[in-house]
Amino acid sequence: MKGNWDSAAVKSVFYTGLLLLLGITALMFDDFPGPMETVRLFTTIALLSAFYLAFSVIGWLAIGLPVHWLCGRYTNGHLVFYATLPAILLILTLTFNGLWLLPGCALLQACLFRYYLHFD
Repeated sequence: MKGNWDSAAVKSVFYTGLLLLLGITALMFDDFPGPMETVRLFTTIALLSAFYLAFSVIGWLAIGLPVHWLCGRYTNGHLVFYATLPAILLILTLTFNGLWLLPGCALLQACLFRYYLHFD
């Protein structure tokens, strides 16, 4: 396996999570928040961060690292091989009006992982 894959996985999870939290924070602000809105924002961020990290770790251990191993062993590591499974799940969830956020985060993580693995 070529590249620093553990650092690339951590960076892809971190930057995707940061983008997700910034998006949620921007959606929650209408005006200057009062005390209750601030508590609600911090509670939402804490819960979202915990669930995001749990899903990301489980996803990387169950799907991401085996796919990375297969891509490194049997292909030459093109982005297409890394992004195929998350892209299929994203298309399926968009087709059947499902939750697109998790496959969208997985797709972004796969693309960032591939970038940091080969170009960082």
